[in-house]
Amino acid sequence: MIAAAASSLLADLLGSSTGLVEVARTAVSVHYETGRADVPVLCVCVPTAVRLPNAVVTSVLPRSGLRVVPGGLSGDADSWRVGRWWQPPRPMNRTPAQRASLDLDPSALVGRGPGLTPSGDDEVAGALVAAHATGDPRLDAWCSATRDALLSRRTTAVSWGLLHHALEGWATPELAAHVDEACTGHRGPAFERLLTVGHTSGRALAEGVAHVVATRPSMREEA
Repeated sequence: MIAAAASSLLADLLGSSTGLVEVARTAVSVHYETGRADVPVLCVCVPTAVRLPNAVVTSVLPRSGLRVVPGGLSGDADSWRVGRWWQPPRPMNRTPAQRASLDLDPSALVGRGPGLTPSGDDEVAGALVAAHATGDPRLDAWCSATRDALLSRRTTAVSWGLLHHALEGWATPELAAHVDEACTGHRGPAFERLLTVGHTSGRALAEGVAHVVATRPSMREEA
C-alpha cells in the first residue's frame, strides 16, 4: 500500500468507487477522466509536479488500470491509501493596489494553443482566479462564457479539469502566490516562480492575472 496526500476537493470522489479513464501522462503526472461533474479530471502526481487543485500526490505513479476505491486508489499492480488531505489555495477578499480592465473573451481563448494546457486556457484560468480573489464585476460574465466554451469540449482533458476548478477560484500554489503579490502592485519572486511552470503555462497564467490586476515590474526588471 502506497501512501498518498489528496486535495480536499477530491473527498467525495475518493469516498466512492468508480472506474477511471487515462487521458494524459507525463514524466511526473497521470491524468484521468472520472465521469463526474464535480471532479471531471483526477490528477495523480509526484511531489515535484505542479500541484493542481484536483491532485493526489504520491511517490509512485500508477502504471495502468487505475480505479477509485473508498479511501484511495487501486491499480493493476499497486494500491494507494490517502493518509493526508491538503487544501488547495483559493485567494479571496484581495484588494489590488491598481485594477486592470483588459478585455477577456473566453470563447475565443479556450482551446487555443498547443500542449496539455493550451495557453489560451491558462490565460482564462489566471483571469478567473484573480477575478474571484478581487471581486471583479466581470467574473460572472467570464464564468458564463467559459462554461459555454467548455460545453463544446474543445480543449484537452487536463485543461478542462484546470478550468473547472478555476471557475470556483481554486489555483495552484504558484498562481495563488502571484495573485497575492500582484495585488501589492508589484511583480517579484512569486511572478518569477510562476514563469517556471510549464513551457508556456506560467506566462499565460500571469497574462490572465494582468486582465484583472495591474502591476509594475520588479526593480530587477527595471534595471
